[in-house]
This record gives sequence, structure tokens and C-alpha cells, in this order.
Amino acid sequence: MADSSSRRPGRRAGDSTTRDDILHAAQNLFGRNGFKNTSMRAVATEAGVDVALVPYYFGSKHGLFVAALEVPIDPAEQVRRATDGPRDQLGERMITEFTRAWEGVQTGSALQGLLRSVVNDESRASSFGEFASTEMVPLVADSAGVSLETARVTVSMLFGVATMRYLIGVPLFADLTRDEVIALWGPQLQRVIDAD
Repeated sequence: MADSSSRRPGRRAGDSTTRDDILHAAQNLFGRNGFKNTSMRAVATEAGVDVALVPYYFGSKHGLFVAALEVPIDPAEQVRRATDGPRDQLGERMITEFTRAWEGVQTGSALQGLLRSVVNDESRASSFGEFASTEMVPLVADSAGVSLETARVTVSMLFGVATMRYLIGVPLFADLTRDEVIALWGPQLQRVIDAD
């Protein structure tokens, strides 16, 4: 019988469930401790794997969190696309990118499921709220070149649309075409941005 102390570091022998083990540990720890108080080292310890495997599979703590919440898009990439271009068209680009993700064939139902789970699960709500506060709103502010207060208002406007249109299905929101939503909210978002 081989001495277990002579095992070399690296991948486990046999079928690898390492990625799933890390993801499961992350979901538990983010739910229990929130985004800020969950380290990649703690996730690795919980999963029983080398800490180097966490960034190997997920890139960063941000990437791990996005995967743990089963978000079908990278919100940071979406923010970067929306904020890339002339400032005077920022409001329109933001609502265009936002509705594209929420109405996409491969992303829409997953995002709607995520929003429902965040609303109905206190630990997910807490983790998502902390992530939005510490990662996403500052990213919007930095990428768009606006203050944190303006970023906070624009993000709340966008998620207000998501809640009313996609989660609750309020007819005044849900009955509009996507083009109508863009035409209505783009200028409103731009007014907030221009006031900054």
C-alpha cells in the first residue's frame, strides 16, 4: 500500500470533481459569510483542494462568485461594454446592454431565476447585495466616470426595470417592446449621468 504522505501535489487521481467541489464550497461560504468575508483560501479549505485550483478554475474571487450564483454572464464585462463609448450616449448603451442580457435566449431565464432566488433567499440576497455594493456599483462608477452616488442611482434604475418587467411582470413595463424600453429609459438614465 502506498504511503499517502508520498503523494505529489496537484490533481486528484480518478474522476475529477474538483471544480464542482470548489463551486459547492463557495456557494456554502458566500451564503454563510457573504462576499467580503469569504476568501479563496477558505473556499479551497472547505472543498479540500489546493488554493491554486480556485483561480485555475474561476480566475478570481469575482469569477468564483459569479459562478456560485450561477450568473450566465459576467456582469463586469457587461458593464465594460455598456460604458465603452461617448458619454452622451451612456444611458442608452446601459439600458441596451442590460435588456440584451435579460431578454437573451441563453441568459434571460437564468437571470430571472437568479433575481427570484435573491429575492426569496436571505443568504443569497445578503451575498448579492454585498457583491453589488463592493464590486459592481464601484465598477460602474469607475468605468462610466461617474460618482458612486450616480452609479448607485443608475444601477437601482436598471434593477427596478428588471424587477417590474421580468420578475413581477407589471403590464406598464412588461407590455413594452425592448425598443420602447430603451427609448424610454435611455434618456432618463442619461439625465442622471449628465447631472453628475
